[in-house]
Amino acid sequence: MSSDETSLEFDMFEEMRRTLTHMLIEEGRDPIEAERISFYVMQGLRDVPKLLNALGRAKKPYTETLGLLRDVLENASSLGRARAMLLGLGDDQVVH
Repeated sequence: MSSDETSLEFDMFEEMRRTLTHMLIEEGRDPIEAERISFYVMQGLRDVPKLLNALGRAKKPYTETLGLLRDVLENASSLGRARAMLLGLGDDQVVH
């Protein structure tokens, strides 16, 4: 991936994060809480497109694809944190 593609990808995720933050604030969330939720969501989703692209290519050896799968699964806990914040769950109620 070229540096331009990396920059474009970063810009796309940053724009989505800002959009989600704005939506949450408009729906009555505290701005700081909205920022945190948006950060967790984007962190949890960031590697999903890379994994999907790698799965579409799926060439041996599968090292890259399996590494991306690990990254997606490791970041899935961020989605759990966002879910907990959106649902008002305490840390003890979050399923990791």
